[in-house]
Amino acid sequence: MDVTAYIDGLLARAERSPLFGDAAFPGLYPLYNDLQVLRAKLEQPLHAAVIGEVKAGKSTLINAFAGGEISPTNATETTACIMKISYSPEEKAVLHFSDGTTQEGMVAEIYELLEAHHGDQAFFSRCQDVEIGRNLQGLRHICLIDTPGLETITTANESRTTDYFQSVDVVLWVFNGNYLGQSDVNDRVRQVAQMGKPIVAVINRIDQVDGDPQDLVDYLDDSMGIYLEEIFPLSAQKAYEGVMQADQQLRDESGFTALYTYLDEHIERHAGDVQMDSILASARVLEDKMNLLHRQTLEQIERKLRTYMELDEQIQYNGRMLSENVLSDTREWLQRHFLSRAERTLYSQISAGNAFSSSSQEEFQRLLQKVLSQDAIRGEIEDHLQQLSATIRTDWQGRLSGIDAELSHMYEQEQEKNRLEMVQLPHGAVENTGLESVKNSVLAAGAAGGALSIYSAVVAPAAAHVTLGAAVSTIMPPVLLAGAAVGLVTGYAKSKKVKTQQRQQVQDVLGLVREKTAATLLPALKTYLQQLCEATQTEAKKDFVEKNFAGRSVEDLQQLVQKLQEITRQNEAVIRVQA
Repeated sequence: MDVTAYIDGLLARAERSPLFGDAAFPGLYPLYNDLQVLRAKLEQPLHAAVIGEVKAGKSTLINAFAGGEISPTNATETTACIMKISYSPEEKAVLHFSDGTTQEGMVAEIYELLEAHHGDQAFFSRCQDVEIGRNLQGLRHICLIDTPGLETITTANESRTTDYFQSVDVVLWVFNGNYLGQSDVNDRVRQVAQMGKPIVAVINRIDQVDGDPQDLVDYLDDSMGIYLEEIFPLSAQKAYEGVMQADQQLRDESGFTALYTYLDEHIERHAGDVQMDSILASARVLEDKMNLLHRQTLEQIERKLRTYMELDEQIQYNGRMLSENVLSDTREWLQRHFLSRAERTLYSQISAGNAFSSSSQEEFQRLLQKVLSQDAIRGEIEDHLQQLSATIRTDWQGRLSGIDAELSHMYEQEQEKNRLEMVQLPHGAVENTGLESVKNSVLAAGAAGGALSIYSAVVAPAAAHVTLGAAVSTIMPPVLLAGAAVGLVTGYAKSKKVKTQQRQQVQDVLGLVREKTAATLLPALKTYLQQLCEATQTEAKKDFVEKNFAGRSVEDLQQLVQKLQEITRQNEAVIRVQA
């Protein structure tokens, strides 16, 4: 496969995406940036990390490769820095500090600086790495990275070593032949192997071990060979001496020639192949992430649009339920509570016999006119409406909060589904970036706690536009009916009818007043509740758009959905072809 063309194609796909460059969708940028890093890496030399436990001899091996003393062989782990050794026409050495500053000099000068701060943990905690350039042909296509030992004392050393694993292509793992089989070393080998890095093992100090070196190779192969590309027994000290003395026989006896030849034939000569495999694997992971990013974004925007479209239906349904409850409660109030005080007052007057005497008839008429006056009836209605308004507001807020809770739960479930899909993706040699920002983007964000800000954003504006007092202000109490009722009651009183007849007459009159009041109050209430529902729909949809559409209209999002659907279909077609 032409990896360069493949990555260029992925970059072009990202640039054609409707999400590209859109601040509302930040998830695509880190993926695009990672692809650019991979593209640039195609032009870089192979990076090989040299690692091993303390006193394994890795620094001596580095010096043998370099043909001179580059990496300090006696530096403790509290002073050791990461050494990046690469080809340079002229010798150079640059110490990089973590604050971005640098110090340049010759290799010996930088080495002396490190020795001068021997044991100074504060100094070395500020050191990022040392970049060394040497005019060595073997380094033209390979950059050797000498990392701190595995038994590092400082957390910073260990952290920096792990970070560098992300950028290397091959690991040269140096084992101390005197101490093979340490469980913690075995665990580290497995850990690095699981990162997808090919490991070449070097068993050092074989000149200090009795017996056949092949026994050491067999032992290491049996214990962790599954994680190793190749195993070489070697004496780094003899290799260094052979290189420095130009003694080919000593180089051969040390095992360095075999290692160097392997690297030359399998790494340096085919550095592009080894590096290409690593880059290709990373690019495929990024392609999977881009596909998932587009699919998840599409699904969540579609859900937002459906939610917006369904708001009318949800609010209307809850509005009908509210209206039924309010009208039912109001009917009950009219029948059982409205004018009950007037009824008790009149019944008390009749029971006392005050309605029979001629002198008391006028008093009874005045009482009747008072308890059934327009002001009395209106006052009783207004008291009830004041209580009813608070009840409606609380009930309506509760119903809308229920819609909000349901939407929040739905979006939280979708976010969890998306998170699980992200976790299941292979991480490969790149960070799992990009997808995490899907849930943080404005349009694709979960609606937990934000689909509807019920009280402040919906109920209050809707209630301001539609008030219960204004809706029922046109209700006129049946004054004429009340006047006619006075005549009827006094007529019964003049004819000296029994108290039972008078009580029935009062009951009939009050019933007529209730009936006439209901005939005007209930329709007015129904109209008010309909207007409240409509105002809430308007405010809810407006609020939802402002908080979820990032300044876009519904039509804009519908067009975006069409573009994402087309991209998703294209991605699925590519996946089928690759399968």
